[in-house]
Amino acid sequence: MVNFTSASAPMLDGRMPHIQCTKDDISEIVLLPGDPGRVALFEEFLQDFKIISRNREYTVGTGFYEGIKITVCSTGIGAPSTEIAVVQLIALGAKALIRIGGTGVIREDIPCGTIVLNTAAVRMGGASCFYAPAEYPAVASFEVLDCLKRSCEEQKKPYAMGICVSVGSFYHGQGRRLPFEGEYDEQAVLERYGTWNIVNMEMEAETIFTLASLNGVLAGSICTVHCNRATDQWLVDFEAAQKDMCRTALLACKKLDQEYLTK
Repeated sequence: MVNFTSASAPMLDGRMPHIQCTKDDISEIVLLPGDPGRVALFEEFLQDFKIISRNREYTVGTGFYEGIKITVCSTGIGAPSTEIAVVQLIALGAKALIRIGGTGVIREDIPCGTIVLNTAAVRMGGASCFYAPAEYPAVASFEVLDCLKRSCEEQKKPYAMGICVSVGSFYHGQGRRLPFEGEYDEQAVLERYGTWNIVNMEMEAETIFTLASLNGVLAGSICTVHCNRATDQWLVDFEAAQKDMCRTALLACKKLDQEYLTK
């Protein structure tokens, strides 16, 4: 016997088709790394941490930070896969979505290992254009940004704040020559972003910010600098920086829960 569910809104027994979770699996605050492998990092930081599901680019884990339930859900790389995760998490009851991950800066004065908090994002990812016109801003929520900023300061972690460009391209969209390409003007793209006073480039924040704003959900982004395009440095071993960023994000989650989400 062949079983079917709705093609326009697929769900089976309350379980979302891509992230493979139910409402009971998800906390109000969800951290969103891109890499599925980084979800396992939180076994070190969360009590009773367990992996809920693994499917495609989506790995979901849940645990407790000082009594607060926290879900970690990977998004994969770029806007389309991020859109799926964000939509399904909001449908399951998420109230705050915080991107965590790595980023590349285009300013010489921000070294690798620094934390970047994005106040807003240029919408060049692709997926969000199906939800709102280009004029609609992709902005971080004040509540999340406030908690992230104070967490950095309390832990004495150096940080930078500003606008990122979320671009749906790793190579030409971020001013990189293709590995098999001859002449290419990398600086032209970077200089263009520089005239916009962009701090960093990444691939997911604008999708998260836009969809969260449209649906009344809080959103923010905290990333550690993996590469600096101005100095042409790529941080090879970034695990320690990632862990520092995760600790800072979790402290911010506690503040967010106690100060802004408590009913």
